[in-house]
Amino acid sequence: MECSPSKRRLLIIISVLFLVLGLIGLIILCALFALSVNVGNMNAVVLDAGSTSTKLTLYEWKDYPFRTNGAVKQIKEAREKPGISSYIDKPFQAYEKLAGPLQNLVADIPQSKRSKIPVYLAATAGMRLELIKSPLASMDLFDIIRRGLLNSGLAVETPNERIRMLSGSEEGLFGWVSVNNILGTVTEETQVAPANTVGSLDLGGASTQISFVAKTKPPSREASMDYYPLKLFGRQYTVYSHSFLCYGKNEFEKRIQGSIIGTNTNTSIGNPCLLKGYMTNASAAKIYDSPCITGTYAESVFTEKLSKPAGLERFTFVGTGNPNTCRDVVRKQFKTGSCTIQPCSFNNIHQPQVTGVFRAYAGFSYAMAHLFPNKVTGFTKSEIENAVYRFCNKTWAEVASETDPKQLEFVYNFCYDGIYILELLTNFGFKTDESWKAITFGAKINGQSVSWALGYMLDQSGFLPSESPKVQVSVPLFAALFVILFLIIIASIVCLAFAVCSSSKHSANHDF
Repeated sequence: MECSPSKRRLLIIISVLFLVLGLIGLIILCALFALSVNVGNMNAVVLDAGSTSTKLTLYEWKDYPFRTNGAVKQIKEAREKPGISSYIDKPFQAYEKLAGPLQNLVADIPQSKRSKIPVYLAATAGMRLELIKSPLASMDLFDIIRRGLLNSGLAVETPNERIRMLSGSEEGLFGWVSVNNILGTVTEETQVAPANTVGSLDLGGASTQISFVAKTKPPSREASMDYYPLKLFGRQYTVYSHSFLCYGKNEFEKRIQGSIIGTNTNTSIGNPCLLKGYMTNASAAKIYDSPCITGTYAESVFTEKLSKPAGLERFTFVGTGNPNTCRDVVRKQFKTGSCTIQPCSFNNIHQPQVTGVFRAYAGFSYAMAHLFPNKVTGFTKSEIENAVYRFCNKTWAEVASETDPKQLEFVYNFCYDGIYILELLTNFGFKTDESWKAITFGAKINGQSVSWALGYMLDQSGFLPSESPKVQVSVPLFAALFVILFLIIIASIVCLAFAVCSSSKHSANHDF
């Protein structure tokens, strides 16, 4: 059956129209897909102002236009010692010491892009202690650092929010985020159920943090203050997180030393937490110049404050290597007699029962790595106790002879470290062998150092607006639309060819 000339003309017009629309659509689709695939990177800098040093880290993530949190990766890092709390009496030097490392950190980024790089500084337990000791001086220090960073050439849009003190619970919370992100349980691609996430145990110099997803809800409004709602990659989590200031490894050791000294004014004082035969010179001023030792804060935490014996200035600690005596001194610093909101860890702090698996890093890891060089998890409590006691019963001469000389400046204190880790984790609620077996010890996870800074940046990335074009075409969508448009173009060409051939044939017959 032949088509009339008018129908052939209509078919040609429709075919040409669909061919043009198909080609235009294909060009637009490819252009949008190219924009969607070739998104730029976003950068940010976090300054982790700890008690002994400031760690500067440059992070990067793909700036997808409709992202929630970014898939944050560490690009570069630097460390500046000592921590900013050491500059409380000379605040201008605090930023001067950070300015050089900060500029070196972003040196590989084009100058034109640096003004868009947000910079964050968060101070942790060392500055929290300084805030107790010298509140006005601490505020001045932060003010000067803010002014310095405002002139750094980086983006500091809200100085009071981006340069501040990090609360202990926040430190624990973001440590939990870091642990789960590195392990792959909370990432852009994967978000496991909250109950299957991994708990975090962090031991710093001035504080310690425990953070995990509890099986139970907070029993009261007061208890809920330590339960934090957190939305990551579109999934909601509620994380219990609590920090104990003064229970960091270094500050707690000062507390132990003060308790051992008591009222002793001798120039030589036996220390059961040090290996037998080890001797170290000590300054009474450095031990007692801490809110964790003397003053009202120490009294509120430990129910008693320690006072420096009159006339005691410089003296020598002589190791006696007695783990039982050391453990008794350590144990007395944990108050477990009262619990207003059941259950509790210690010091009348509500804590739900520990559940699931945990990662113990930072100060938890160093002594454990020495005691168990070929094992990181699956320990029973008695297994660790036996290893710690065996080490504590060695003489310093024995340990020194079998240890790499580079490690001696740390190993001398591993008797105290081991005893403290045993007591701290027990008071955190790890009382059975099964609960201890669920802990994995290590300073790194999958080769990456664990720090709250990664979790903090991952959380903050969700509040930074994307600068990429608001276009997102996924590969499956692109493939489907490409096939549809391609078929439209082919069909249009076939119809057009048919109409033209038919018209030519009709013209030939007519001429004949």
